[in-house]
Amino acid sequence: IFELKVEQKDALMEALQQPWQVQEKAVETDINALQWVEDLEQRVIAADLHLKPYTIPDPDSTRDDLQYYEHDADPRDDWIVRTKKEWSGLPRIATHPLDLAVLRLANLERNIERRYLKEPLWNPAEVILESEITSRLRTWRQALDRCRSAPQLCLCLLQLEKAIAWERSVTKVTCLVCKKGDNDECLLLCDSCDHGCHMYCLRPKIIQVPEGDWFCPTCVAKAEGETQRSFNTRTRVKKRRYEDDSSEDEMTPRRSGGMTTRHKDNTAPSSSSRYSGEGASAKRRRMTTRNQPDLTFCEIILMEMESHADAWPFLEPVNPRLVPGYRRIVKNPMDFLTMRERLYCSCEEFAADAQLVFNNCELFNEDTSEVGMAGHSMRRFFESRWAEFYSNKDK
Repeated sequence: IFELKVEQKDALMEALQQPWQVQEKAVETDINALQWVEDLEQRVIAADLHLKPYTIPDPDSTRDDLQYYEHDADPRDDWIVRTKKEWSGLPRIATHPLDLAVLRLANLERNIERRYLKEPLWNPAEVILESEITSRLRTWRQALDRCRSAPQLCLCLLQLEKAIAWERSVTKVTCLVCKKGDNDECLLLCDSCDHGCHMYCLRPKIIQVPEGDWFCPTCVAKAEGETQRSFNTRTRVKKRRYEDDSSEDEMTPRRSGGMTTRHKDNTAPSSSSRYSGEGASAKRRRMTTRNQPDLTFCEIILMEMESHADAWPFLEPVNPRLVPGYRRIVKNPMDFLTMRERLYCSCEEFAADAQLVFNNCELFNEDTSEVGMAGHSMRRFFESRWAEFYSNKDK
């Protein structure tokens, strides 16, 4: 190897004898980086992952006025020293290929639909409401803004390329029924899972593209299954609570007032009814409750309280496993779901349970906490609606 003789006309020898032009090689590298950004733009457009008004600018890598430029390093703009600064303020030259690549890549990222981004740059659960971006995407933008060389730009480009969900592209979507990807004009994309289905493959068929969101049969069935499971759970809870109430009524001696009336309704025999036991009594009690105008107004108040903005702590029973010490302090818990499942015989019973919800909240929570302030707000709302009820009743 050491004794190898190289001829004078060898291409390698001639290249080694040529002087090294730093600026020419740097411009060539920057132009290559600009071409990579333009190639990524073409791929995003071809995969239909962009926002519809977005169009690719004319290519800059073929321009004749591109010149060499070198950004001087600023020690005051160090990444470690100035981590909280949003932008570096680095000037961008219109004829510098690296600066053009930075601007085009930043514009491309902002025009990619968010649903086609994935981790590590994008996670919907980490979106900051004020700026509508994630903390990692903000860090990526800061790094792109500080790019002074082609290798730094290429790192940002590779990070963005890996964070794009290419598999969700329309060009790769196939119909869930026929497993074909043809007839794109008839292929509907699910707004939940991004799966597709031809309009003529659906049952029943869809003649025209529906307005608004559309969900595939798989997502619809999944949503209906979750709703049915939730309904069955609430039904089992309601039945269990009713059985507990019935057993307590049988063990407890009869009391005067409203409880005696409820006891008589529960124990009234009905041999001709095809409903047996608790089913018949529960049906009679619901019909009796609904025929009372005052209790109908109570049901309206309960619906208004459930839809109130501050009703979130009182919609369901408090889970003692998640809130330690709650049952030790609150001896008689109450919530809106329990009130809805109860069968009242008078408006006073309804009002007492409503006040019990707010009294328990005031007993267990501080007045300055979120739950405490929500309890005071709901108490004022209930008392105002209750005062309107009594004023209308007196008239």
